[in-house]
Amino acid sequence: MTAKKRGGGPRGSQPSVRGFRPGKAPAHLKKQLAKERLAGNASWLQRQTVESIAGRSPREIQTMVRKWSLGLIVGAVLLAGLGVFALTQTLVAGVIVQVFALILLFLAYRLRKQGPGLVDMAESLQ
Repeated sequence: MTAKKRGGGPRGSQPSVRGFRPGKAPAHLKKQLAKERLAGNASWLQRQTVESIAGRSPREIQTMVRKWSLGLIVGAVLLAGLGVFALTQTLVAGVIVQVFALILLFLAYRLRKQGPGLVDMAESLQ
């Protein structure tokens, strides 16, 4: 008879643990490691960015950037339409709504420009 290998894993070297893939850490551990690597003098925005990126794949980050930028553009178009209607009622309200629409378009532009950097950050945190 052959002796049974210890561990019970597929290769007999390590036991299989539910939720773990060989060489891959779960998302909450990736977030914890990314937070530990972050410098102590990092800004609030940097901490939030690392927390939202850590534990996600680059593909997930790309789809997240695409969805957010599309949502911002749709919001800007809706606000622009509302601004045109508001301009017919009162000039001040119409200008304020148009400014908000421009702000949303600018945010969508900045998010699109920073998307590849976020993907690179996600790759480095894996």
